[in-house]
Amino acid sequence: MKADVFDPRALREAFGAFPTAVTVITASDPAGRPVGFTANSFTSVSLDPPLLLVCVAKTARDYSTMTAAEHFAINILSEAQKDVSIKFARPLEDRFAAVDWARAPNGCPIFAQVAAWFECSMHDVIEAGDHVMMVGRVTAFESSGLNGLGYARGGYFTPGANPSAAGGEIAAVAVLERHGALFPLGDDNLSLPDYGAAGGDPAKTLASQLERLGLSVHDWFSLLDL
Repeated sequence: MKADVFDPRALREAFGAFPTAVTVITASDPAGRPVGFTANSFTSVSLDPPLLLVCVAKTARDYSTMTAAEHFAINILSEAQKDVSIKFARPLEDRFAAVDWARAPNGCPIFAQVAAWFECSMHDVIEAGDHVMMVGRVTAFESSGLNGLGYARGGYFTPGANPSAAGGEIAAVAVLERHGALFPLGDDNLSLPDYGAAGGDPAKTLASQLERLGLSVHDWFSLLDL
């Protein structure tokens, strides 16, 4: 099927099945004023040299300023910064007034309490349909150790929480072994122990269920998201 017959909304929803980080791209205009907007199409590219890229819509506010800048920064938002993402996704006049920020070594705005930030020199700007790919060479960075804010299927989620915004229920399943053989539950209809968790940590919930059955739980190997 040719690309020009795709339903744009359906294609956007399909792209949205891939969970991403949420970032705010920032730079300074020729007068030194901060500019920035929310973007989730960010990825690392190379360690040597240190390169990353972000895709920017040609319709984005401050597109011309951003793509012409000698330096730009990527602020990877932390799980408590959903409000920052929303502010910088909207056409507000002074979005920076509501954010605690400072200048990185080359003058790009860096937010407080982000999961990580990268300041880059502009390495390349590559045409890509209705977007461009801004490739940056990292000149400074810092990682706080905070969890990043995630986005999938039109909703936000955090790594430590049940991603209900992305749809579906988390199901935890235990495969138990005793004396070299699988250890299922039941007398006639045997099954593996499982539990669907609508909230909280599915692994801990399943462990609690097994302990109620008199099974000692330790040394978890893996958790499957079904």
